[in-house]
Amino acid sequence: MDPFRYGQVVSGEYFCPRPELAKALQGYIKAGQNVYVQGERRIGKTSLISETVAGLPAHRPVYIDLLGIKSVDMLVKEIAAAVIRMGDKRDNLFERMGKYLARLGLSFSFDPVTAFPSVAIIPGARPDGPDSLDAALDLIGSIHTAKRPVVVILDEFQAILGLKNHAGIVARMRGKIQFQPKIPYVFAGSIRHKMEALFVSPDSPFFKSAVQLSVGPLDEKIFRKHLAGRFKKGKREISDTVLDEVFRVCDGITGDVQQFCSALWSVTEEKTRITEKALPEALAVIFGRERAGYEATVENISEQQLKCLVGVARHGGRETTGIDFLGKTGIPLAASAQKALERLVQLRILFRQRAEYRFTNPFFREWLLSRGF
Repeated sequence: MDPFRYGQVVSGEYFCPRPELAKALQGYIKAGQNVYVQGERRIGKTSLISETVAGLPAHRPVYIDLLGIKSVDMLVKEIAAAVIRMGDKRDNLFERMGKYLARLGLSFSFDPVTAFPSVAIIPGARPDGPDSLDAALDLIGSIHTAKRPVVVILDEFQAILGLKNHAGIVARMRGKIQFQPKIPYVFAGSIRHKMEALFVSPDSPFFKSAVQLSVGPLDEKIFRKHLAGRFKKGKREISDTVLDEVFRVCDGITGDVQQFCSALWSVTEEKTRITEKALPEALAVIFGRERAGYEATVENISEQQLKCLVGVARHGGRETTGIDFLGKTGIPLAASAQKALERLVQLRILFRQRAEYRFTNPFFREWLLSRGF
């Protein structure tokens, strides 16, 4: 069995501990302090939050994923569904749901096969107004008690900025949340400038309403030990030089490192030591799984954008408007390069970290290089 997990929330033996961050987050939650957790994609934010809350058995997580939320009624439905998912007989929650569901224009039922509750919008109802959002947040407040506290996790919170009239929605949420001072809200997000617009900008209703907790790459020494242990669990050993290359390719991003290690495990045999010879084969496995997406990306961007993309892959993402970069990419004007790079960031093919452009998916970068673009 593959000893690595990626692309999902990991826990238990699959989770590499972050003791300092976990201790800080636990302290904030116990104090009822709101926190916004900032970190790049696939860095392990959600797993850290999940594992930290699991270490607080008295607290019950209300996990709300905002990724893909396109409207207020979808947001309201997801909040209600999250509350119902964590309810149990001790809450008498299902008996008390009627009052709130009527205000929300929602109904719920239990799946006859899985026995899991599901939420649906009542035909003709429009749970998209401010009153419905208020009622959804009131529902959270109604299940919080001193003996059985809740912690609300709003994952990919920056997606709220994509909703129509998002300024009013954000203000409404802040207005309600500030009157729930004993309930800790954890706002997680992967797009730095959008999270900063919500929590750092003085113009935002959430300005200074939450403590920042930054999640970066794992301590490499700790992570290497964890990875070696996972390979041992999978009846293999790995050389330090191979791990060096894994970290280089993946920029130390937790999820990408785990994905690469999983591929290395899959192309090697039990009771062997993994060497550099396995690296191209492991990358080929990843390329095979993701090639359709890579090809679609190349087909759907402009020639200028592709030149910039290849330039970043080959020469790095710094000084991208300098003479050297422009000469190597064949782009005549700095303004053209800047425009192309900004569009690639909008498409989430690249992201900008401080003064450097980096690939959102480092395996796409390696694929471009392997294809000789």
